[in-house]
Amino acid sequence: MKVSLEWLKSFVDIDCSVDELVDKLTMSGTKVEGYEKRLENIKNVVVGKILEISLHPHNQNLFVCKVDTKDKILTIITAAKNVKPSSYVPVAKPGAVLANGKTIDVLEFKGIVSEGMLCSLEELGLTRGEFSYADENGIFILEGMDDSMIGTDIKIALGIDDVIIDFEITSNRPDCLSIVGIAREIAAILNKPLKFPNLNFKEADEPVKNYIDGIEIQDKKICRRYMGRVIKNVKIGQSPLWLRRRLVACGVRPINNIVDVTNYVMLEMGQPLHAFDLNKICGRNVFVRLANDSERIVTLDGVERVLRSSDIVIADEKRAIAVAGVMGGLDTEVDENTTLVLLESATFNPAMVRRTARYLGLRTEASNRFEKGLSPYFAELAIQRACALIEQIGAGEVVKGAVDTYVDLWQQVEVKADFSYIEKLLGLRIEKGEVLNILSRLEIEYDKEKEVFIIPPFRTDIEDMADISEEVIRIYGYDKLPSRVFMGNAISSGLTQKQKMVNNIKNFLANSGYYEIYSYSFESPKVYEVLKGYNLDDAVKISNPLGEDFSIMRMQLLSSILKTIYLNISRNIKDVKVFELSTVFKKSDEKLPQEKLVLAIGSSAQDFYSLKGVLENLFDMLRIKDVKFSSQHQNPNLHPTRSAKIYTDESFLIGYIGEVHPDILERFDIPARVVYAEVYIDKLLEAEKKEKRYAPLPKYPAVERDYAFVVPDDVESRVIEEIFKKYSSDILEEFRLFDVYKGQQIKPGFKSYAYKAVFRSKSKTLSDSDINQIQEKILDELKNYNISLRE
Repeated sequence: MKVSLEWLKSFVDIDCSVDELVDKLTMSGTKVEGYEKRLENIKNVVVGKILEISLHPHNQNLFVCKVDTKDKILTIITAAKNVKPSSYVPVAKPGAVLANGKTIDVLEFKGIVSEGMLCSLEELGLTRGEFSYADENGIFILEGMDDSMIGTDIKIALGIDDVIIDFEITSNRPDCLSIVGIAREIAAILNKPLKFPNLNFKEADEPVKNYIDGIEIQDKKICRRYMGRVIKNVKIGQSPLWLRRRLVACGVRPINNIVDVTNYVMLEMGQPLHAFDLNKICGRNVFVRLANDSERIVTLDGVERVLRSSDIVIADEKRAIAVAGVMGGLDTEVDENTTLVLLESATFNPAMVRRTARYLGLRTEASNRFEKGLSPYFAELAIQRACALIEQIGAGEVVKGAVDTYVDLWQQVEVKADFSYIEKLLGLRIEKGEVLNILSRLEIEYDKEKEVFIIPPFRTDIEDMADISEEVIRIYGYDKLPSRVFMGNAISSGLTQKQKMVNNIKNFLANSGYYEIYSYSFESPKVYEVLKGYNLDDAVKISNPLGEDFSIMRMQLLSSILKTIYLNISRNIKDVKVFELSTVFKKSDEKLPQEKLVLAIGSSAQDFYSLKGVLENLFDMLRIKDVKFSSQHQNPNLHPTRSAKIYTDESFLIGYIGEVHPDILERFDIPARVVYAEVYIDKLLEAEKKEKRYAPLPKYPAVERDYAFVVPDDVESRVIEEIFKKYSSDILEEFRLFDVYKGQQIKPGFKSYAYKAVFRSKSKTLSDSDINQIQEKILDELKNYNISLRE
């Protein structure tokens, strides 16, 4: 935000240099981006008076002027035809520098030497916005000058020897988006009184009810306050020079006196205003409402805008006449024929104004202020200031009374005083008297009886003692905080056991040919119309989601694995092997949801047994023993006969493995079989063997035997493995299934399992009799399951 130093000085006495002021403001939290002096580049340009004019003897298109510059009468040649004797003009003396950086030298024009140049508006870097009387195509003829001004620097003579300071205002300080707001900060920093703008004006006897019946806010969520005042006998014209000069200094183009007053008050008070031509409004009522879908309005820039039902509009009894908080409508603009004006001062919903401005691509000075969240307190002050200015410049008469629709009354904010908290938070003792002095400079009052701080209505950002403490220290001075050397003890650091396991798992799977994927932690509730076994009541819902597809926290990883496999297959990548190690969430009775770290593996390039082998190798690497696989489970998302649960005992479930159910694959448009496994990391941590034991190299030879069993279809391989381990755990070194067969040589209802068993003793060489004794016990127990050796 650009602010004129001259304008600031009208509200507070600034007795320090610009550099000192800028440093003090920045140190107090009001950051200054930089500053520049108006017309700083212009040098050695003064006010001159034309004494006489004659034609150039050798060129009838040039004029020879004798110009008095106080210290010398210069001969200057010009081609401008608007110069006249006794005119006061800007004179660039030899060696002068203009706004564009051009240096003026003494030049000869066909025998006559020109000792400088008469300047135009453009050459001085000025516009007709400030000096509407000037001729843009000729020399700038100065008005309001006399002989005492001859030789005066042009910047001083024009009253534009000003400094423009550029502030970066944070979103929590909308009160500083104004000249008064910045002046209030300066007054507090310099401990000077604030001179508030004049709000006094006279009202005509005629009541406002003669012109307007009322203003209706149709939804209190869209507008907290809307004030309207009527100005009659309006005389549209040019604003005074001082007003136009301040607008231009802050980057606003002057238009006419009424519109200029609304822009002036917006810059000065921070509250945007709008002026409607009341004669162009249909009916005697004004409405603040939501736009109809596809409702159209032509804004002041001449562009037709198509609105949505979420956009706020100001409307008369027939159509929208302004986009609230953004820009007025062309149909009700104030022009040279306007005689009756309705002034608007309102407080609109900041979020809705921001969304509308972004949707329309129309960011204005007004929307920039509204979207920060203005206090309704400003609305009345601003409209009073506008009325005072209109009366001051003679632009119209203020009709008696105002229409004030206030649906959300402002509540006085009080903060329980705790002076010890300030010292505790800041680590600095500041005397109570000094604290109260600083706060009073910021217009924060202290009620001694109630022991509360009373927050002024324009400070919407102060809510508790932490905010009060910040106000105290930023005015007291951050540089006064004592510096301390932080003390601490060096501690050893490293990865936790869980982090180590996660890294080991990722490295293992990457080395096994799997690609790691990352997916969003948010998902759509529609996923659970496909996946079974989950209750949406257990889902953690997002309070402010990006959309329905991201409205809950995920409860599983299967959907992200399937989406990734589908995406690859659709791009003709058939053999997909991926994994994800991420957190899933579930609602809990505690304040925070339950989080569980899960490993999910999916592949369209493997079968059940291949993935089972990968998991077994993973468990071996993690030193997790006695892992079992059982088809007796109730996971509805896996194939009923090609899946298993993973556990160490019946009460300790580690995870699941199996082919994904065909119905689910169909819903995800996946044409291939997919094997999937999920493993719970917390369970692995519990089952992991932390200790490593040394095993010496075997001293005695091993005995290998192959077994082929005829097994009923309903008996799992693990039954045979468990029986072998039961009777030979001391000497059974290896026992693995290497063949499964069903065919004509096997009777119906049975299958053939072939195993390799390796026996070895740590204390002796095993004989056949040693093995046979154990083998007989194993075969006897296998008969209980109708399992026999294959002949």
